[in-house]
Amino acid sequence: MMTDVDMAAQTWRPQMRIACEECRRKRIRCDRGIPQCMSCATSGKTCVVRDNCPRRGPKKGYLKTLQNKIEDLQARLNEQEASTTETRTRSPSHEEINSDNDNGGSVDTIEVQSTSTSTPITLGDIQLWTPPLDVQFPIMQPAPWECIESSFPSPEFPSLDYSQEPAPFSMGVGLQITPMMHNDLDQLYFDRAYMFAPIVQAHRYRSWSKQPNKSMQQTCLQYAMWTFASSLSSQFQVAVRQLYKETKQLLHTIESEEPCHQVSIEQAQAWLLLAMYELTCEDYHRWMMSAGTAFRLIQMLRLYELDVNQSTPTTQAQDQYAAQLSPSAQVQDDWIEVETRRRTFWLAYTIDRFTSMIDGLHMFFDDRMIRTLLPAPEVNFASGRPKKTSFITDLVRDGDLERPDDDLSSFTETVIVAHICGLVLDHKQRPLARTRDTTVDFCHRHRYINALLTQRITMQRVHASVGHLDPVLTFTALASQICVLMLHDFIETKPLGNKAQATQLTKALHGEYQQQALDAVADIPHLVVALDQHFQTHPLTPILLLLGARFSQSHPGLNDASNQLMPCIISTLQACINLNRLSQNFLQLI
Repeated sequence: MMTDVDMAAQTWRPQMRIACEECRRKRIRCDRGIPQCMSCATSGKTCVVRDNCPRRGPKKGYLKTLQNKIEDLQARLNEQEASTTETRTRSPSHEEINSDNDNGGSVDTIEVQSTSTSTPITLGDIQLWTPPLDVQFPIMQPAPWECIESSFPSPEFPSLDYSQEPAPFSMGVGLQITPMMHNDLDQLYFDRAYMFAPIVQAHRYRSWSKQPNKSMQQTCLQYAMWTFASSLSSQFQVAVRQLYKETKQLLHTIESEEPCHQVSIEQAQAWLLLAMYELTCEDYHRWMMSAGTAFRLIQMLRLYELDVNQSTPTTQAQDQYAAQLSPSAQVQDDWIEVETRRRTFWLAYTIDRFTSMIDGLHMFFDDRMIRTLLPAPEVNFASGRPKKTSFITDLVRDGDLERPDDDLSSFTETVIVAHICGLVLDHKQRPLARTRDTTVDFCHRHRYINALLTQRITMQRVHASVGHLDPVLTFTALASQICVLMLHDFIETKPLGNKAQATQLTKALHGEYQQQALDAVADIPHLVVALDQHFQTHPLTPILLLLGARFSQSHPGLNDASNQLMPCIISTLQACINLNRLSQNFLQLI
């Protein structure tokens, strides 16, 4: 029997506080700490607790309304079955009636032969379905790739209109990704998308990818990886749009946080991957906005000067001030983290160079400010073994033509070719020469870029001869040949002046590079055919095809090879029209 003391203790026992909103959103256990729970204190979130929680389940009267509609539907179904039975009863022929009367059978019973058994089944034996009044409808779980804001009721009753009915349940905002889908999307990224965007170390990513308490920046990066990977497959084409919307919404949520958040490398990587998806699958102008955001975040993180302390002695005095601002000193002990930052910068660098070739736009990153080493080989990055690499200017200048570097990854080759493309663009964007000295400088610069291209094409042929050709190296080889055409077109369409010496230099340069342009025109169709033989093609390949088509249009009838160039490019763009949005846009331009 309960005493008065026990009753008093039960009366004054404090009521346990309900879980906070942040723990409810994450679906984790809340320790109900005051004034802040441990989860919110760790993540730096504001711990908000509601005084009362909304009542779960459907609103009052909704199930009764649904039950009435089901009863009305059942009544209609009974009427329809009754009319059907009456029609079938009156339909037998006179011969069947006479036969039934002769055999003593009843006219009211019609035998229906079953297809699976030999036992006759009569209409009188068929029981109509009558659901009980207290039917409990299960919650319809949405497909994993759909937004979880699913609509009720069940699709078994499509004739009923529930547009005015309130939603019976709410599961929050987000995507329902099953563990199997999680593994498939991760594997899809590292199998198909990683070769074009190798900025995430697999082991480091898998260490936090399935943790429930990962940061919002890491979640954005994960969704961006899945978005870009889904665009390269047919299995998740239904999910890619929802993943894209969810990723962009999360990125905008991070930007709208107050106070101003700290920029993280995961945030910059997410914007970069999202920009690649928008460039190939969405709108070109939308890509410009996202790429600008990614480039600015990379600039804020100062990824272009990660290795400023390792510069050459001639530039060390100029970099003392920048070394104090560079954040790499704090992360040099984690080589994987530094290498991840290097690769993020170089991916943004290559995208900036290749996309600027479309309309000759001004390039974002300046080569004179770059103090970041080239990416390490893939084996070292995957295993976490540090390896010292070179600066891009040193590697381009000191390339060994006799012995190809086996450690040179396809990503590094893409960076080098992008650097040469940037030199070509900078060469075209400079003002035209007006004096003798500037004309001579122009010719020297033109010959220097052409020498770099010739060196790179020779090394690419050596790599191809030893069997190292893959989709990325095919893309870089095609880019090198397109740069040769751009240099030839620039000399032909941009005279150096009206003076006799300038005109003479122009003719000399034109004669030097005309044969190289003809060789490039002959090699490009073979490279385009090689692209079709690979399982995948680089997402930026349509840019190079557009530039090749422009050259073919501006030089009609150059030779027999140039006549075959345009049909080859058109057929390749048409074959990729459903895989890459750039192909569709560029076909309209051509």
